[in-house]
Amino acid sequence: MTVRRVARFRPFREQDNRHSDAWTFLRKGVLRILDLLAVSMAILLVLAPFVWRKWKADKVVDAWSQPRMSEISRVETDWMTLPRLPDFTRGDEPVVKEFLNAEPLVLAVRARSAPRSLWIRRGDALVRAEGAAEAATLNAWFAKAEKDQVFISFPTDVLPGEQRSGPKVVLQGDRWAVAKAWREGSPEVEQFLRNHFGPTRSFRVVLLKDGDESRKDLSPQAWGAEPHLQGDPYWGVHSAFSVQLISNEFPGWTFTVIPFRAEGRAIQLNLRVQFALAAALAVIVGLSLVLALYLRARARRKATLDADRMASMTHSLKTPLAILKFRCDTLRLGRLPPDQLDSQLIQIGEEADRLSTIIEHALMAIQGPSESGPQQVVSPQWIQGVAEDLAPAFEAENRRLVLTCSDQAGRAALPSLRAALFTLVENALFHGAGTVTVETSRVRKRFLIKVCDQGPGLDSMDMRTLGRPFMRIREKGKEGFRKDGQGLGLSLLIKVVEREGWGLTFASEPGRGLCATLEIQLAC
Repeated sequence: MTVRRVARFRPFREQDNRHSDAWTFLRKGVLRILDLLAVSMAILLVLAPFVWRKWKADKVVDAWSQPRMSEISRVETDWMTLPRLPDFTRGDEPVVKEFLNAEPLVLAVRARSAPRSLWIRRGDALVRAEGAAEAATLNAWFAKAEKDQVFISFPTDVLPGEQRSGPKVVLQGDRWAVAKAWREGSPEVEQFLRNHFGPTRSFRVVLLKDGDESRKDLSPQAWGAEPHLQGDPYWGVHSAFSVQLISNEFPGWTFTVIPFRAEGRAIQLNLRVQFALAAALAVIVGLSLVLALYLRARARRKATLDADRMASMTHSLKTPLAILKFRCDTLRLGRLPPDQLDSQLIQIGEEADRLSTIIEHALMAIQGPSESGPQQVVSPQWIQGVAEDLAPAFEAENRRLVLTCSDQAGRAALPSLRAALFTLVENALFHGAGTVTVETSRVRKRFLIKVCDQGPGLDSMDMRTLGRPFMRIREKGKEGFRKDGQGLGLSLLIKVVEREGWGLTFASEPGRGLCATLEIQLAC
């Protein structure tokens, strides 16, 4: 046997083809599309600040780098320009010192007419290369450029004593061939950058070798710290933002420009502030949109719930109106002797009062929770009177109503209890079959009123639909529902039960009918 105890009712409504006309279908479709668009807009609002930040960052980098492109171009041009070498004999003449001061990246020179005349830079002078450790490597560079008959070549050999091979270039002219080297962290590179940028030093330069971006062992170097104009690979990779240029003048290297940290932090702070403002605006608009959707859905749920309760109220009036009509037809057809006419009229008046009570309770349920009425004794005689009031409905349906009352009594608000019993017996009459029994008993400190029928009963799945508006029971193996109606009869009852603090339990199994047990307070 499947037992379902109703404790707290949680509204659940299933739309069951209540609106099937084309206009309603179109309206609901448009509303769903609008809801989908609103949800999509909310998602876009969440993503918009991040997309905007990426776009804004690119714009800031472009705006920062464009004015500096000419300076970067001059660095590349000077790197690739063959300097004009003055005539000299010893290598320490003033013109040589002036030349080396203007061209700090020059590493060595060699006369093209005299291949053995290799001069290597030593500080601010040029010295002959006899016995120098790097002489063989430098001669090999010049010899290869001469053999290949190229004006520009890019050696990759590591010079003696170098830890990390930087960019190198060999430039050949009519009389002289010059070798330049970009030795990272060297004073010569710093002097070269200062010669170019002068007092307006608005950015720093880093040369990143292919693969530096993926290295995990990079760490800041002392020679790459500010105020130096050259930065080490660590700052080139981890700078707040950078502009990277792949240049043909530095094969295998990426010419990278980074701002000074103070300027970079100011730019980043400005971007963060703007992102925070954009995100706050997106959140406000998104929350407003979500709130509007929530209020709209809540209004729709409230309108549907109010309509359901009104329909439930009209449904609850069905049996009392049928009884009232039965009594009126009895009077109209003259079926009663004259001495019973007054009694019948009194009963009609009482029935009208009960209808008023049902309407009042239904309106209270629609308006919301309210206080319970005064508690009165529920005696066996009172329950028998309720059964007698329901007898005409059973006579009209040619069904039996059997009442079995114990000597115990309960306490409850009689108008609410009367409406509840009417609903339970009416459901047994309308949805059940055979004899309907109403039985009272005592269990511990509870007074129980059990209403049972001999209908086909319900399985565990059907039991879940009890008390839920518009959830109706289908006929097994057939189209349509077992009975007409909208499944609203018990929804108002459960609201009354929760308000009064009663208990309500349903028990059933297929082929053995349905029993509803109402628990109220036991009278002392």
